[in-house]
Amino acid sequence: MEKTQNFYNLAKEYCCFIAEKEITVSDVPTLIELLMNLYIMAMNLPELEPETNDSSSSDSDRLLIHFDKQVPTLYWEVFNPYVQEEPVCGDLFDDLSDIALDVKNGMKEYEAGRIGNAVFEWKNGLNSHWGHHIVDALRALHTIRSR
Repeated sequence: MEKTQNFYNLAKEYCCFIAEKEITVSDVPTLIELLMNLYIMAMNLPELEPETNDSSSSDSDRLLIHFDKQVPTLYWEVFNPYVQEEPVCGDLFDDLSDIALDVKNGMKEYEAGRIGNAVFEWKNGLNSHWGHHIVDALRALHTIRSR
């Protein structure tokens, strides 16, 4: 269960990082590292089944994220790299807040002692929702970092 505890700690660190400050260009490398580590650690979580069907998810847990005006939040991307289509507009605010909301849902399960539920929330979300947001945000953040 060490991997689960480590993921919980990293998820908490990520949520605190994006909520406690105005994100500036100088914060981008740290944010990239946090996102990459969340992705990698979530992939390596154990395969556990949920213990209950209860869910503690809530949109009221959405974090307020503030960006410095030097950090552009809107970007263009191809939504599905395997389908030829027009680019769509992405938003770092949406990416980072959705990631936080999803990992916080698992954190609540973990804090309630429902480890199977927590791991299921994190892994399922990685594959179906917040993992996509991490990948999208990383491309935008890499562009900001490498300017």
